[in-house]
Amino acid sequence: MKKGRICGFLIGLTLVALLIAGPAEARKDHLVIGLEDVVSTMNYYQTTARVALICAYMMWDPLVEREASTGKIKPHLVTSWKIINDTTWEFKLRPGVKFHSGNPLNAESVRYTLEERILDPAQKSPTAVGWKWVKKVEVVDDLTFRVITHNPYPLTLERMNVLFPFDPKWTKEMVAKNGEAYLARNAMGTGPFKFVKFIEGDRIELVKNEHYWKEGWPKFSKMTIRFIPESVTRLSELISGGIDDAQNILPDQANTVNQSGKARMTEVPILRLYFWQFDGDGRAPGTPPALKDVRVRRAIWHAIDREAIIKNILGGHADLVNIPVSPKQFAADTTIKGYNYDPEKAKALLKEAGYEKGFTLNLWTIAAMYKQTNEAAVGYLEKVGIKGVIKDYVGRYGEVSKLCQTGKTEGVYTVSWGSYNIFDPDAILAEFFMTPEGPYVYNNDKEVNAWLHEARQTLDQKKRKELYEKAQKRIVDQAYWLPFYTERAMHGTSKNFQYELGVDQVPRYQYGVWKE
Repeated sequence: MKKGRICGFLIGLTLVALLIAGPAEARKDHLVIGLEDVVSTMNYYQTTARVALICAYMMWDPLVEREASTGKIKPHLVTSWKIINDTTWEFKLRPGVKFHSGNPLNAESVRYTLEERILDPAQKSPTAVGWKWVKKVEVVDDLTFRVITHNPYPLTLERMNVLFPFDPKWTKEMVAKNGEAYLARNAMGTGPFKFVKFIEGDRIELVKNEHYWKEGWPKFSKMTIRFIPESVTRLSELISGGIDDAQNILPDQANTVNQSGKARMTEVPILRLYFWQFDGDGRAPGTPPALKDVRVRRAIWHAIDREAIIKNILGGHADLVNIPVSPKQFAADTTIKGYNYDPEKAKALLKEAGYEKGFTLNLWTIAAMYKQTNEAAVGYLEKVGIKGVIKDYVGRYGEVSKLCQTGKTEGVYTVSWGSYNIFDPDAILAEFFMTPEGPYVYNNDKEVNAWLHEARQTLDQKKRKELYEKAQKRIVDQAYWLPFYTERAMHGTSKNFQYELGVDQVPRYQYGVWKE
């Protein structure tokens, strides 16, 4: 707690000059936001990073949209849908929508995106695991398409919220002329803003789509998305007027924002779950053999006082979780207790497993708040003889994600998952436990794998609930993960700019307005 107070005091001192200088002119026609992570590619289906999803909603349109406050699905690029049979959904596209290139949005755009940009094995798309249920897409007519599934799939409509149609004509022409690498640095969508420039590691520049089909939006002409991994820098930029919205304000920075007179805090409980994934299989060559022992994994649970970390380090700006899904998701079993804080029990389990003298454990860390959490956790681990080493990849999720997918994150992958805005366990558990589909599987469990596959292939919600409850209990029993907390989206925003921050963690910048 003292560390957090000192940090806040020092931040306050560094901002005194900025506060005295007075507010920057309201940027009423140009929105500038600061994101913690860095976009590594403009080719949306070649990344699973949340930061890419936030940017995608600005340049592309999803097929369906969500209500910000409830998460309820509503029409967007598709105006209606119906179930033809257990394995066939039919969708109608909105007429008159065009890509920024001038090419029309049509049913072929959806077929091309799903079949050739996501599911084509040659693309090696890391998002493909979420779409393996699609057998094919049939073009019925210019504005009608059908999604044919291998088996009954209960999340078809939910998935459409993160399906952004690509422009087939433009994409094929650019790839033929410049190669696939061109798509990593350029974008062509139907969305509220048009792509202008991508400066790797620095920013994305956008301009208003003057012909946007949603009349009257957006309300400003330019938008710049800056990548600012350092939390203190994001805070300083917000209060000085360099940016208008700062993502992922740290809990110990919230009072500084609210007391600045220049900005305000927005805090919304969201789907995102922060957890530690143990390499129980020993998939990564450098993983300590101790993690293969369930007693050791349970000992680590017992060693860490998660409630104290949430209260003292995060200031209560997170919510304790004991299960491997968000409590907001379907079938979440919040009656599961997990393993309580009991350092003596942890020592006893380590001794029983033959690790009384401890071992060294790498903690792969991707964000500033998780680093604060992990630093506190390291202190608890030391008390039971385990040396925790933080592998600092803050703001570099794309890099560590690739390392994890290729079996190189030895020890513990400490990560959060937003479930692609999907309020169902399939959107998180499949990624980490379903084989051969899941790219992040470090704990192969035949029973869990079978339950997940079965739950993905039935429309019977009662049966799905039973299967997911069994999977949660098994994952906790075997301590494959150590869940910490569900997050709250914490943004610092200029007092002159208003927008909605959704329960799906998506900021609706495109519908934002400037106020006097």
